[in-house]
Amino acid sequence: MIKDILVHLDGSNEDDVRLSYTVPIAERHDAMLIGLLCVELPDVVSAGGGVFTAGQVAAELQSQAETQGNEAEAKLKAVFDKFEVRSELRRVDRIGAQMAEAIAQEARVADIFVATRPYGHFSEQPELLEKILFSSGRACLFVPPAIPAKSPFSRIVVGWRNSRETARTVADAVPFLQRADKVTLAMVHDGDATEELRIEPGADMARHLDRHGVNVELRNITGWDNAADALLNEIERTDADMFVIGGYGHSRFREWVLGGVTRDVLTKADVPVLMAH
Repeated sequence: MIKDILVHLDGSNEDDVRLSYTVPIAERHDAMLIGLLCVELPDVVSAGGGVFTAGQVAAELQSQAETQGNEAEAKLKAVFDKFEVRSELRRVDRIGAQMAEAIAQEARVADIFVATRPYGHFSEQPELLEKILFSSGRACLFVPPAIPAKSPFSRIVVGWRNSRETARTVADAVPFLQRADKVTLAMVHDGDATEELRIEPGADMARHLDRHGVNVELRNITGWDNAADALLNEIERTDADMFVIGGYGHSRFREWVLGGVTRDVLTKADVPVLMAH
């Protein structure tokens, strides 16, 4: 059940894109939409001496950041005032090193955190979003940059792997899966299909989702050298508007994704990607 949605805002044009996804989610789930305006303050060490000191520079830079934050807040308040869904605008002002934990603390008391995907665009913030994914304890919906929402998540592909992290992500995705017209449970295999072994990978999860009222189709995918390409092809083949995948791997996000399936998906996918760890 989704009742609180936290969306990352920064005063950029991407705020409109992120809100285009989160407002419909709040409407469909009768949820509270919480916008979190994140204002990054300069991290400048003050020093004395001289007519024009480092302390003076720091104060000026901080004042500029706060002014920009005030302007962004006023603009967003005007936007939020027009929403018909229940909504609230919050603000955090932090230096860069403290921002991820501040956002994670807010995300822990929400059901889902929404942000622009961390890779593959000019304003990417991999370190910030990686930390939130791994420290918030909440599902993260990473939306593509510059691509506003077009449909209400009616066709969803789940990249299934029998791991703790993927099972956790699928559980968090159930409210979306239940409302979808079609859910494809996709598994990419390195070798041949396993019918000859009388094994049907993913069948137990498909039955589990069916008992939750999910209209699910099981897909075992073979013949691909690159698993990410196979999954992206499945997203395109089914005309999916959401992809669900678990944050499995090493304890540190960057060690896990470098050269891996998930980094490729988060870099290339033109649909929102739901993840949890």
